[in-house]
Parts: sequence; structure tokens; C-alpha cells
Amino acid sequence: MSNVGRCILGVLAVALRQPGGAQVISFKHALGSVRALVHFNMMARYRSHTSDTIAYMEDYLDQLHKLKDVILEFRVTKRTQDKVDKQRKEIRRQSALAIE
Repeated sequence: MSNVGRCILGVLAVALRQPGGAQVISFKHALGSVRALVHFNMMARYRSHTSDTIAYMEDYLDQLHKLKDVILEFRVTKRTQDKVDKQRKEIRRQSALAIE
């Protein structure tokens, strides 16, 4: 996860580097939440913890919870998943008709 997290964070930083005026805050929150998640995950992988490492992990979790609204806005619900499944079936049906 540490390498994947670093790659994801880098990709997001490049993708979100020039947001429009209204998007600046949302993009900063998205980067901050992913950064906090990656850092928490990296700290959680330590074999042993001290009071300092636990404090860092608590700080990362606090940051994630403060900024998670931007992530929750795009989560997949059952209703959304049902819509996606219906659209996929329709696309497959249309593709099959086009091939015949």
C-alpha cells in the first residue's frame, strides 16, 4: 500500500494541480484526505508503536474525518450501482444488436 498510496497521491496531485476557481477547496480537501489516509496506513504498518506514533495516527484520522465529505460525495450507493448495472446491460444489448 505504501507504494500504491504514494503513486495515487502523486497522480492526484498532478491531476488536481490547476483547479478552477470553485474547485480549489474541493481539490485541496481531496488531496488532504488521500494524504491522511496514506500516511495513516503507512504508520499502521509499523511492527510496534510508541505514544508518538499513536498520536500521529490519531492526527491522520482526525484529518481524514475533517476532509472526508469530498470523498463521501462520490461513494457508490446501492441505487447508483443498480443504475450502473442497468446501463451496462443496455450497452451490451445494443452492442449485440449492432454486431448481428
